[in-house]
Amino acid sequence: MYPNLFYLVKDLLGFELSGLKLINSFGFFVALSFLLSAWVLTLELRRKQAEGWFQSTEEKITIGAPAGLGELVINGLLGFVFGYKIIGAFLVPTALDDPQSFILSSQGSFLAGMLMALAFGALKWWEKQKTILKTPETRILRIWPQDRVGDIVIYAAVFGFLGAKVFHNLENWKEFTQDPIGSLIAFSGLTFYGGLICAGAAIIWYARRHKIPLLPFADAFAPTMMFAYAFGRVGCQISGDGDWGIVNNSHKPFSWLPDWAWSYTYPHNVLEAGVPIPGCTG
Repeated sequence: MYPNLFYLVKDLLGFELSGLKLINSFGFFVALSFLLSAWVLTLELRRKQAEGWFQSTEEKITIGAPAGLGELVINGLLGFVFGYKIIGAFLVPTALDDPQSFILSSQGSFLAGMLMALAFGALKWWEKQKTILKTPETRILRIWPQDRVGDIVIYAAVFGFLGAKVFHNLENWKEFTQDPIGSLIAFSGLTFYGGLICAGAAIIWYARRHKIPLLPFADAFAPTMMFAYAFGRVGCQISGDGDWGIVNNSHKPFSWLPDWAWSYTYPHNVLEAGVPIPGCTG
């Protein structure tokens, strides 16, 4: 199948964009599943709010203040990483030969990193300057659960990844002890239920902290989880990440579908696990 978007675009559209080697197919679809699931969760929380299940909470915010040193430093660091690694991937000659090794190495473009650090810091300063007041004001805002979807998605992503990583290494302890650092920083090796347990615990803690009733919140989360898992699984199928088996001999419903979208044996699964299918080369 297609381990990264370079091969997907090359096969389907016929042209090559070397920069797409940096974007793994599985990770791309997982990221899309988070974004689309955030939209589904927002709709569900609004529906529950209209039914009277949720109440708003009040929070104080300060507006009109200039950008603080901490904000400028954080944005500068984000800009530096972006320039050093992402832009650097197009400037370092050997970066795209092995994108994963490049991302995890100390290689990059220092000049691009510094320029992007200045750009990100300047953008944050300019953003704050547009709303600056002579005397900053403190206001009280009413916050509904759907207004917190962005935070919820971040908690789900961070704790889901950490949980999936930790549980995978616990399941494969012997492999972990042979190369602890490599196992922790490798892009592969994720256990679904580990991510579910840790992300679920983090989101429940977040909901309790912000006085969101758990049962209606879980009811809104159920279709979101189904959608996220189904869409993320498309990434597994596109990348060939362990999804393989016998040919689907049922009639293909749409003639315009590529054969691999309906019936495929996944001979080159990216895990290189199991017994290779006879006669398969490449």
